[in-house]
Amino acid sequence: MSDLRVCPRCGTTIEEFRRTGLLGCAECYTAFREEVLLTVRRVQGKTRHAGAIPVAKEERYSLMLERQHLKEGIERAMREGRYDEAKKLQQRLKDCRQGEDEE
Repeated sequence: MSDLRVCPRCGTTIEEFRRTGLLGCAECYTAFREEVLLTVRRVQGKTRHAGAIPVAKEERYSLMLERQHLKEGIERAMREGRYDEAKKLQQRLKDCRQGEDEE
């Protein structure tokens, strides 16, 4: 029996991904998340990047990661109807941006 999952945005099927190893769009990463993680783990041994960061850029990189996590948290909270949490995360994101502007 074949797996009938299809990316809602571009129409790429899970079977195509398994056969070619290629995804059709950014939404495919969400649609086929488990398979993508398994493939990355099989190829690279882990699913998180652990590369070196130049010391001078480490703080800026940390701020960028924090902003990214906050944005993702806001989106997730909004989707799940947790508006108070989304508002708090939005304020943290605003504070983070103001701190960067002051540098």
